[in-house]
Amino acid sequence: MNKNILYLLALVLLAALTYYFVFREEGEVFDKKEANFTVQDTAAVKTIFLSNLQNENIKLQKENGVWTLNDSMVPRPDAVIALLNVLHQQKPEQPVSVAYHDEVIKELSTHHTKVEVYTEAGKTHTFYVGRNPGPNNETYMLNEQAKRPYLVKIPLQELFVGVRYFTKISEWRNKKILYAAAPIEKVSVVYKDSTQFSYQLLHDASTLTLTGSYTIEKPLNQQRVYDYLKLLDNIYCTGFEDDYIYKDSTIRKGRQLATAIIKRKDQPEQEITFYFKPTSQGTKKIIYIGKEEYDYDLFFGLLNKKDFILMGRKSTEKVLRSFPEFYEASTQ
Repeated sequence: MNKNILYLLALVLLAALTYYFVFREEGEVFDKKEANFTVQDTAAVKTIFLSNLQNENIKLQKENGVWTLNDSMVPRPDAVIALLNVLHQQKPEQPVSVAYHDEVIKELSTHHTKVEVYTEAGKTHTFYVGRNPGPNNETYMLNEQAKRPYLVKIPLQELFVGVRYFTKISEWRNKKILYAAAPIEKVSVVYKDSTQFSYQLLHDASTLTLTGSYTIEKPLNQQRVYDYLKLLDNIYCTGFEDDYIYKDSTIRKGRQLATAIIKRKDQPEQEITFYFKPTSQGTKKIIYIGKEEYDYDLFFGLLNKKDFILMGRKSTEKVLRSFPEFYEASTQ
């Protein structure tokens, strides 16, 4: 029995030595600092920079528990949470094999997102994330100043980690618009071709005043007005379309629907001009205005004279009500 145990121990030792001298890769003796991809305490993170060679730059900064995007915009909360989660969960599995090292380095040099993470103490992480999946949906990552790239995954998941490190501002921006943490003082809606539906609403702590292009011999339905003001706190665009090829011509010559201006207490005015959206390959239902065809479900908008956005019909109708509607009886 003792002889068998000795044989077994000798076999295990031989296997270990064979692995060490024959199959072991040089990268396995690298200092683990070369694979510094995991952020243990994401609550301490104050700033994250994401950038690439296409001059797309994202800055996420947290002040008093509130995240901002590129110093002036509001990021999508779900995207921030997803990024922090992946920073915390991602783990290096192994260095890229010597046989594929040069190929992966070449791939990372041209298709990567650079990630920088800061806490109050300063920079804690800098690494490069491959934008294209590796074998088994793994992600290539290279720590700054490291000699070898690594294969990185989230344990027990098949997610391509690189998908979380996107760099387009339009994808990071919160699609909630026309909102600020302050009460609405004034709403003005002016229709381009149907001025009889235009109106101006003034609101303070105790009074509501609604004016339009003509007099209506009915009492103002104040409940309808207050319901409308609540709706304006939850307006979402479908997406940001600043790269749309016909953006400038739409703004200059497109068919306008209306312009809405919202003023909140101690906040600058916000403005959105709505345009009918010409039909396209994805159009499901059509509006005919004269001989022109427009999309029934979608509209374009110019937000604060800067951002070109896509608006769904429901969100558009929440903003653009008609003057007589505020005098109608409430329905169940």
